[in-house]
Amino acid sequence: MRRFWLLGLLAPLVPVAADLPTNYVAGKLIQLNDNGAWSWFMDERAIVDDGKLIVGSVRAVGDYRNERDPDWGNVEVSVYDLASGATQHTVLHRHLQQDDHASPAFLALPDGRYLAVYTQHGVERRIYWALSAPHDPLKWGPPSTFDTPGSPAQPLRGNNVTYSNLFRLASGRIVNFFRGVELEPSYMYSDDTGRTWRYGGRVAHGTRSGYSPYLKYAFDGVGTIHFVMTENHPRNYDNSLYHAFIRDGSIYLSDGTRRAKLSETTETDVNAWDLTRVFQGDPDNVAWMCDLELDAAQRPYVVFSVQKDGRGLPRGQGGFDHRFGYGRWDGSKWQVHEIAYAGTRLYAGEDDYTGLAALDPNNPDVVYISTDADPITGKPLVSPADGQRHHELFRGTTRDFGATWRWEPITANSTADNLRPIVPRWRDPRTLLVWMRGTYKNNHGEWTTAVVATILNAPGL
Repeated sequence: MRRFWLLGLLAPLVPVAADLPTNYVAGKLIQLNDNGAWSWFMDERAIVDDGKLIVGSVRAVGDYRNERDPDWGNVEVSVYDLASGATQHTVLHRHLQQDDHASPAFLALPDGRYLAVYTQHGVERRIYWALSAPHDPLKWGPPSTFDTPGSPAQPLRGNNVTYSNLFRLASGRIVNFFRGVELEPSYMYSDDTGRTWRYGGRVAHGTRSGYSPYLKYAFDGVGTIHFVMTENHPRNYDNSLYHAFIRDGSIYLSDGTRRAKLSETTETDVNAWDLTRVFQGDPDNVAWMCDLELDAAQRPYVVFSVQKDGRGLPRGQGGFDHRFGYGRWDGSKWQVHEIAYAGTRLYAGEDDYTGLAALDPNNPDVVYISTDADPITGKPLVSPADGQRHHELFRGTTRDFGATWRWEPITANSTADNLRPIVPRWRDPRTLLVWMRGTYKNNHGEWTTAVVATILNAPGL
């Protein structure tokens, strides 16, 4: 892997972890919430609007079976005022489900209100949505619900919903992409600013066995929605990664070839493997996407993880060697590179869960990763502060379309893990970085992670 530059020729030297203090953070650490977590297949999980950073998360109160606690599974909203530095938070939905998949997606509306859409994790066909007071993400109206359709060909659970991904088209239509009918990517839409909703149909098919395909989306701000897709969950299938985009009711390949009409019923005629392949998976290279964005020319770029050590192993025995990959569409082909060591799984049983990575939405040459291994060498990151291996955050920068990378620590020598970074879109030369800091045991309700953020200068400043 060529992942580094000749330091001193192309860039100033980066800090060395051994020279940094305990619990080092490259900027001021801002705590948004003392406890919260999110999955990574709903967006936007964090937005910047009207001078405020707005972040959604789900609260855990110890054992996930402790349903009698009144704060069990609260869906919460944290708000940081960028001018004053004040932080506040509120409960969007009390006692919903202690599962990080219940975290909300946000959309800023033209009249100053905010729309939040969220679900429980695969236990019902109901999608929840709420509207805030104008210009106040701390005050929310009562939640409303939309019951999605199901397919009689599937057992009850096979039609239950998870995830939300919100986009407002230039026409004013709001679209929400979610996992729904037969656990496949589906969509609903509203033509009255989120007051009422209609089911649209399915976007594409996965393998239709084992579990569901996974998707990440990116929007050009007008009418084109890009997505990357797997065939299935990586614990059940040796996933590849595919790309397409939706425009004017049709699905197109990366090069603009029209592939299918977007379904307006419960059926569609396109499969994941019918789309443009970004990365070829196999038993030694099982892919899962982390983030997707569009560059200034509206071309997609993606960061993803690859499990390297799961061939022939039963669930729970692999996941000790992950790598991060980066792909970018150059207008005629995907240029894809392995860029860093991603370290080990977060916990046994979900061997493909990594610390994740986030793209800078304003700069395709910058990526943020969470790893418990040195990004270049793969050496375990053992903190001298407590003698334990921890996930740390790094910023990577490239000057050659992703072929080589320079890495610098954003956190170092930590006494807790730094996980699941988010870079919300912000019209500022600086970067807002949001992440989970603490201990994460599983997605079904066992975490003690604070929701934190920092503000970073652009690379080289």
